[in-house]
Amino acid sequence: MHTKEQLRQVAETYFQALRDKNFDAIPFSDDIAFRAPLAPGGAGNPIKGKKELFEKWWKPLEPALDGAEIKIVDYYFNESLTEVFAKVEFYIAVMGATLRAADRFVINKDGKIAEQENHFDASPMKSYIHHIGLRSMDFDVTKDFYQNKLGWKLVMDKPELIIFLTGSVFIAFKKADPRDKQFTKFSPFEVGLDHIAISCETEEELHQFTKKITDAGIENTGVKLDPALNKLYVAFKDPDRIAWEFYMK
Repeated sequence: MHTKEQLRQVAETYFQALRDKNFDAIPFSDDIAFRAPLAPGGAGNPIKGKKELFEKWWKPLEPALDGAEIKIVDYYFNESLTEVFAKVEFYIAVMGATLRAADRFVINKDGKIAEQENHFDASPMKSYIHHIGLRSMDFDVTKDFYQNKLGWKLVMDKPELIIFLTGSVFIAFKKADPRDKQFTKFSPFEVGLDHIAISCETEEELHQFTKKITDAGIENTGVKLDPALNKLYVAFKDPDRIAWEFYMK
């Protein structure tokens, strides 16, 4: 049995380690069983073992922790004082969203986290689009464009897949291998995708973004009015000529 203060300290150490992006500071037991909706396998299939947890959960999570703010709202304890349930507000800067989350920690006799279960309310992140999958001829060129010029967060970088995050939407790229080698650039005139529009909250934001891509040497239309919907937007293309718009809500 532990004291409430000992259980509270373990939870606080965990959340501080998230703020510091320091996996080694988290008091996980070597045989930790970890469940979370966003972890591989989902909440129903725990990741088992500290090494597996680092590879499968921490590495993909770490880029999203940049600028994260975590406020612990309250604690709840079981009668035997072996578990602590922490309610938090988790601001994810790269998404611009605050999640209401709760983590349940089971603490072993050595004061280590033996089990952890994460729950969160994703309502601030609700979107009808989870991700958009595209194809790229050259990952290096694509990463330079989206990460360095547009400033989108690179959240996964693998030889066969790269993923960026803009707002709450993931933009995923796989390598292109056109069956007909004359089609190495995107065409909006074929059946399928014409363009992708990312929503913009304010006109000031729209003009700031337009200046940013203009200064980066990205060809664009400048801020224009869409007569069909009477909305302002700017259109531009990526190195594969995939068409994008930054579009007022």
